[in-house]
Amino acid sequence: MRSARPIQNSQLHPMGSEKTATMESMNDLLVPTSRVSFVRRSNIRSVVGGAIAAFLLLAAGFSSGCATRPKDPPPPPDPRTLPIFDGTTGERVTWNDLVDRANAAEVIVIGEEHDDAATHALQLELFEAVLAAGDGAALSLEMLERDEQPLLEAWLSGSLETEDFIEQTGSRSWGGEEGWYRFYQPVLDAAKSGMAPVVAANAPRRYVSRARKEGYDVLRALPAEERSWFDLPESLDDGPYYQRFAETMRGFRGDEIEEEAIIATFRSQQVWDATMARSITMAMEDPKIDQIVHLIGRFHSDLEGGTVVEIRRLRPRTDILVISCVRRSDAIDGLDAEDRERGDLVVYTPDSPSTD
Repeated sequence: MRSARPIQNSQLHPMGSEKTATMESMNDLLVPTSRVSFVRRSNIRSVVGGAIAAFLLLAAGFSSGCATRPKDPPPPPDPRTLPIFDGTTGERVTWNDLVDRANAAEVIVIGEEHDDAATHALQLELFEAVLAAGDGAALSLEMLERDEQPLLEAWLSGSLETEDFIEQTGSRSWGGEEGWYRFYQPVLDAAKSGMAPVVAANAPRRYVSRARKEGYDVLRALPAEERSWFDLPESLDDGPYYQRFAETMRGFRGDEIEEEAIIATFRSQQVWDATMARSITMAMEDPKIDQIVHLIGRFHSDLEGGTVVEIRRLRPRTDILVISCVRRSDAIDGLDAEDRERGDLVVYTPDSPSTD
């Protein structure tokens, strides 16, 4: 019997202490602080993505990490040794098979829990393999916002130092205290070394906040320059994706949360989905890019999540490979029933205690 890992703060989509100032007055939607173990932008933002995590972060009101943190966390396992399964058939898949399937895809979406070191090691290993296979690969990240693209380009060109880039984008604590250096900077360094384009794919939080508080019509009425920083879905999802989102919110707050509040929060979630999808499909229009590796909190991509649905809507013939990295604490003897169809490939990572 599987030892289930419930959705928790490290699987949500946070705002991070550096970028929380614009997301105020949401405490009425949130789980009590006592149920949030370590609430920072990076730790909350892992699976459910978007709005829920922003709200959790603000409810907790944290501006720094836990007082105790190992100086030298144990290294993650070799990604090539992780259990990998076909998400449809349940068959065991080798690392070489995973790489072959990635190299054959146009868009590779790797769903993560943001504080999972084993997943980040896999992302780096796979991205380097994709880079080695050809010249047309690019990297795309949920963790950077569209209006940060100039800073990203300055860093890639060498005119902005790494420390200044991290400071100016407010990215330092993605995945935990000083998590950017540990979890995301290595894959950015690989892109820079390989001269691969990098896409700041996500929507700026100020517009995501307005989506929840004011609705889409207000955003549609903004000047064209501002509209270029984000995208909106054609309509809000009202199927299984929304139901999973609503169940997660109720899991944190209980049944007392009103449906209207959930829908308002879900508007924010889908701004992230629509913006990331459009960022990816726009990048694919560049003749120098024929493949994109996108890093994302896995709620956005699991089980045909909102970002994947939006990519298919915008670019229907795109060959997408969705890889879902799921923590497991028990013995693994096959694909768990609840992970069937979670992604094209499901990778199990060890459910080790947080190092933050």
